Amino acid sequence: MFSARHLSRFRFHTRIRFGVLVCGLVVVAPDASAQTPSLRVTIKLRTGGALDGLVVEHSDAGLVIAHDGTPYAFAWQALEPVSAIAARRELMALSLGSDKANPFDAHDYYDLGSFALQIDASNQAIVFFRAAQVRDPALAGDIDVALATYRQRSKGARKSAAAQARGNTATEAQNTGVAADPDATSFASLLSAEPTTPLVREQVETIYRTFGETVRNVMGKKVTLIETEHFLIWTDWHQRHRDMLANVSESMYRSLCRQFGVDERENIFLAKCPVFCWKSKRQFVKFARHFDGHDGTNAIGYTRSIERNGHVHVVLLRQGSTRIDLDRFAATLVHEGTHAFLHRLHAPRLIPHWINEGLAEMMSERVLGDRSVAGEEASLLARVHVRYDWPIADLLNSTGPIGVEQYGLACSVVSYLQQLGGDRLAKMIRALKSGLSLADALAQNFDGLTLERLESDWRDWIKKTDPILNAPKPEDARLPWHD
Repeated sequence: MFSARHLSRFRFHTRIRFGVLVCGLVVVAPDASAQTPSLRVTIKLRTGGALDGLVVEHSDAGLVIAHDGTPYAFAWQALEPVSAIAARRELMALSLGSDKANPFDAHDYYDLGSFALQIDASNQAIVFFRAAQVRDPALAGDIDVALATYRQRSKGARKSAAAQARGNTATEAQNTGVAADPDATSFASLLSAEPTTPLVREQVETIYRTFGETVRNVMGKKVTLIETEHFLIWTDWHQRHRDMLANVSESMYRSLCRQFGVDERENIFLAKCPVFCWKSKRQFVKFARHFDGHDGTNAIGYTRSIERNGHVHVVLLRQGSTRIDLDRFAATLVHEGTHAFLHRLHAPRLIPHWINEGLAEMMSERVLGDRSVAGEEASLLARVHVRYDWPIADLLNSTGPIGVEQYGLACSVVSYLQQLGGDRLAKMIRALKSGLSLADALAQNFDGLTLERLESDWRDWIKKTDPILNAPKPEDARLPWHD
């Protein structure tokens, strides 16, 4: 996920994860104030790091864990497979209410096998399917269909990626031979004013390309420039993975233009936006420290933007090369790319962070669809906040950086405003960029809507649109993590 940091004149949007622990699960006795028995888990994330706490909500999409009184939502695909399967298995056992060492029947094992395929743990899926077939040989046909569908899906994803790569408009730029300034280790020292003419834009792009040569000198000659209509992407990725960068970047740009009513032929950036994509944490941290003065240890992506001259660039890390790894990277690219776009939209003025983060998550879901888990995590968090009357006023009234646990919630509230009218939301962003306060921009573009009524209306919307919440709520429902 992301948190915003201020460092000197620079703004960072950083995807943060947690410290590393080993996955473990313990069933705890039901609390008198809880509606159901609770499960305490420690889940490990694919990006590294872990979190422990009580499970307060779970579904086929993911789970919500309460840690130190705060709910955190994770899609199953975001978890390391062993951790996800262990948590899912214990939740299933708890729901069966059995004290047996092995409470599962054939269909339970079939469900576990299908779940393992969902998170690309095909070897573990086969183990579960074998256990299911031993207990009920009649499931053999269903198992064959499930495995064939999974293989076809994986094969289709590879073909789609290849087709997109062939169809994109990217070109690999050749070394121009332009001498780089060895002391130019920061864009801040290169740019002094926002350009207003095509000539100045051309000069800025020359500066960017020259800076790219400095990056190659520092980071290694394997760094290649991929150029698209709106982006200059420097990367050390292998060719077989590199081709997706241009397609996702330009798809994101087109979608953002449609969202905010910008002509797709227009370049909203100073010149083409610089993007730096690394395949190892060592390279990512090296770049962040050397060029941005940013630690980068606990991040997999950030956006650096400078208000005084309008410059922005994006730095990203790809961890792993599986389908889920690449999807997660694509989601990070769209999220950070949205921050870069918003920095340049109308004026390089900051907007409330919860709106910025919520828009970035919403665009990730819109551009990538099922490849993004932003929507699933937002739904889980919204359901918990509504089910247990968890307040969101602090989020709505905040102006500074928000916590990692709040991004999905911000996405849900921004999505609510979007469904009231995308043009209204776009006009509200323009009003914020002009210097209007959030309260005034909201009221001006949403028929006098106040922040207090926004929370109330959002809760009503969640209750109406979330099928799980349509059932009557018990009168004694309380936050299950409270004593």
